[in-house]
Amino acid sequence: MPVAQVLLSGEMERSIQTLVMNAGPVAKGVLLVLLFFSVVSWAIILQKAFRFRGLLRSSRRFWHLYRSGELGTALDQCASASLRGTPLRALLLSGLREGHGVGRPGEVELDRMGALPPEKRERIERAMERTALVELSGLERYLPFLATTANVSPFLGLFGTVWGVMSSFLAMGVKGSASLSVVGPGIAEALITTVAGLAAAIPAVVAYNHFLGRIRAVSVDLERFRSSLADRLTRGGYDGVS
Repeated sequence: MPVAQVLLSGEMERSIQTLVMNAGPVAKGVLLVLLFFSVVSWAIILQKAFRFRGLLRSSRRFWHLYRSGELGTALDQCASASLRGTPLRALLLSGLREGHGVGRPGEVELDRMGALPPEKRERIERAMERTALVELSGLERYLPFLATTANVSPFLGLFGTVWGVMSSFLAMGVKGSASLSVVGPGIAEALITTVAGLAAAIPAVVAYNHFLGRIRAVSVDLERFRSSLADRLTRGGYDGVS
């Protein structure tokens, strides 16, 4: 990088720090609120990213066992770390609890069970549907905060912008001058709050849309498993499934 660009970058950083330190109480208040939104949003983003990463890995392992016909093995491993991250585990346990009275892994050998009466299918599906709603609700936790950050932060930045411009015009009226030295600091202060608002809002809206798409994919996966397990329990025979 050329020396001139390095010096310009360093000067800009010092100017931004000076603007923040010399900002008025309203602008500092707006920046503090935006900082809070940004920090909490990034904490949620990281937590959700790790959660969905573990969920995807566990779900793949679960589907491998289920499709291979090892339903009993899948149930035995429900308490293990390899399957603990997937909501499919909770659906399997709730379906078996409703159909066979299985309350926890290891109680019975599933591969030796016979078919359930067809009239039990509706009860099994309702039980799994309730469990799916609980699991999806857990995945959606804290997402409303991301939506709030995405919606509110730009308006907070705009508020700071309007306040800075208004301060600049007041300074012009008091000093009777429209020179850049009079209006410049207020305009710069206004732009700082605008940038801070966008910096908080953009990651939040991108993450919110991304995680919402992942949750929809999980919902489809749960629905597919709910129907498949109900078929499997009511017809008996735990052979491999597609």
